[in-house]
Amino acid sequence: MPATASESVCFYGAREINKHLSAMRAEVEGVRQGSDIEYVHRMRVASRRMRTALSLFSGFFPDKKHKKIIKTMRTVTSSLGEARDLDVQLALLEKVFQEAPPQRALPGLRRLQLRLKQQRAEAQSHVSLAMDRFSMEQTVETLQEWINPYLISGRNVYLFSPALYELAFTSIRKRVEELLAHEPYIYDPQEVTQLHAMRISAKRLRYTMEAFDDLYSGRLKPYINLTKDLQDDLGTLHDLDVWIAMIPRFTSEEQERIRAYYGTDGPLRRLLPGLRWFQQTRSVQREAVYASFIARWEKVKQQDTFENLLKLINAPFDLEQTLLAMRMQAGKPEAGFQPEAGEAPQESEQPHSED
Repeated sequence: MPATASESVCFYGAREINKHLSAMRAEVEGVRQGSDIEYVHRMRVASRRMRTALSLFSGFFPDKKHKKIIKTMRTVTSSLGEARDLDVQLALLEKVFQEAPPQRALPGLRRLQLRLKQQRAEAQSHVSLAMDRFSMEQTVETLQEWINPYLISGRNVYLFSPALYELAFTSIRKRVEELLAHEPYIYDPQEVTQLHAMRISAKRLRYTMEAFDDLYSGRLKPYINLTKDLQDDLGTLHDLDVWIAMIPRFTSEEQERIRAYYGTDGPLRRLLPGLRWFQQTRSVQREAVYASFIARWEKVKQQDTFENLLKLINAPFDLEQTLLAMRMQAGKPEAGFQPEAGEAPQESEQPHSED
């Protein structure tokens, strides 16, 4: 990080990156082995949070090396995304089987499950290659080398500086504006692309708020949780859209396989009832999930949620008054109040959600 950067910003950024480094380091071997789908899930989330942190504090790293690290992280997230999506789809099919679908649906569902399992086995090779590249390029070691000096020197830095609050405000406001830009399109249930883009915006806003939550003594948590709910609604909606679009394509591909093997597509007939049943049930569920999302969004608007968020993060840069107000809100005496070096006054120590 350059010498002109605020010491508090450098230390805070180093601390955030170190947190995600630890999370990623803990999952690499489990992801490579592929024995438990949760390793992939946790590593993917950690890599996304790391990309957010690297983006937020991008101005404080060597430019060329920073771009290379970002590219490596994007490759990791992408390879894990392919595997994770298949894990989620297979888990959903397993749940469908447990709910006792119609007997006529079983052949089609089993064939769909078989093909997805084959794709997941192929995806694991991509995951292993990404983990090998991640280790070979010494991504963790490079990042650790960058941040260690600031983790050490920052122990005596007064963390709550105007520069850090300004970075938090600018970053969160940008993500709020990005999310709200999708609103004109979401009232059309067929705007699949815009709804998916809004989900990505909600995810980015959530991770950005999580990165700066310590600055606001946990007061961002209600907004983080609400954004996660929106992200979950939109994520479920996207998963259903993927299924609905996938089934006709899968049917066509399976027809070609059957015709090539048997010389006729007659055997496809036993698969069609299950595939059509599954697509229809996904369509019905999508209607319900979409209605739930719109209802949640209307409530968000009625409560001026994002307006209130922007007011919260638009903290005055007179830090003495800010800290005094926080102290009074917590019902603690004013006299002699001085936060420990590098630490925030805490109102809550509940951990963030890890998904």
